[in-house]
Amino acid sequence: MPKNNLAGKAQTVLGPVDPDKLGVTSSHEHILFDLSTYFMEPDAASEKGLARQPLSLANLAWVRVHRFSNLDNLRQPDKELAIKELLRFKYAGGSTLVEMSQNGLARDPQGLAYVARATGLNIIMGCGYYIGLSHPKDMDSRTEEAIAREIVQDILVGAGDTGIRAGIIGEIGCTAPLSENEKKVLRACALAQRRTGVPMDIHPPFSDEMTLEVVKILKAAGADLEHTVISHVEMFDFSLKTRLKLLEAGCYIAYDNFGNLGYPHPYLGRIVNITSDIVRINGIKELIEKGYQKKILVGHDICIKDSLIAYGGYGYAHLLNNATPLMRAMGMTDEQINALLVDNPKRFLTFTRAQD
Repeated sequence: MPKNNLAGKAQTVLGPVDPDKLGVTSSHEHILFDLSTYFMEPDAASEKGLARQPLSLANLAWVRVHRFSNLDNLRQPDKELAIKELLRFKYAGGSTLVEMSQNGLARDPQGLAYVARATGLNIIMGCGYYIGLSHPKDMDSRTEEAIAREIVQDILVGAGDTGIRAGIIGEIGCTAPLSENEKKVLRACALAQRRTGVPMDIHPPFSDEMTLEVVKILKAAGADLEHTVISHVEMFDFSLKTRLKLLEAGCYIAYDNFGNLGYPHPYLGRIVNITSDIVRINGIKELIEKGYQKKILVGHDICIKDSLIAYGGYGYAHLLNNATPLMRAMGMTDEQINALLVDNPKRFLTFTRAQD
């Protein structure tokens, strides 16, 4: 294993960079992805046909209400489309995107490197495992040490034989109740984080209580909670009390579904709260007033094709073109906005010194 010399750097798919080069950052995205594992077959005969139609204006309204019931909506493997969509982010002033399509979401290291070269953007790739539903068949027999070694390999050597290295652990998927394998993966991630100093992103369970349990598991396993973010806090409807407990534990939290145009829909047995950007911004302002300006990250979490400009969505530039002006109109200062888009992700994405 190569010597770990990443402390003080951020790692993109094209190699380590000085954190000052990250600039404006969208902290949770998907660029090339396949969520078809989570496809939900409709019951009605008339909808079964819609489920397999290509996404278009003709079926967009139905798809937005049934987002996991249209296969085409769950897949985006097209590198040229990704380049076109991401250039809008670049032209709006963006520099860096954190790409969370790790194992379980069809991670494409070579595709991401291609897109990074074509756009000139920094792309930071994730590693690890998503929710138990997508775990490999032999996960029961894998040990924490074996999983940790695989993650460390992704970070220090590269994914598979590509030589393309991950710069974050995550998004690590958790469900409610947590499966034993999900707990095992969390402990392995904590071990890998200690060995590398890498940041970590958690896709939490759809439960306030179980999300706090995840933090307890990570802490007991020696994770650096000050270098860990809990994603989707607005989408999963966490209470203010829970958000404050996460922050008090040292975690970052992410409001990462800006511009989500979907309708409230089932996901893993619960209803996802597709809230408005006004609600997101008010939630962020409330936490800033309580002294947590330095612990909040933002993004779009584009993982559905109908979020792209080409398919009627707001795309990757929404934060910069639409949400930032709204933040200002709602009384946020340029200093606060800069913290969300530049200062906080820069601090979070910088590797710390390995502990083990």
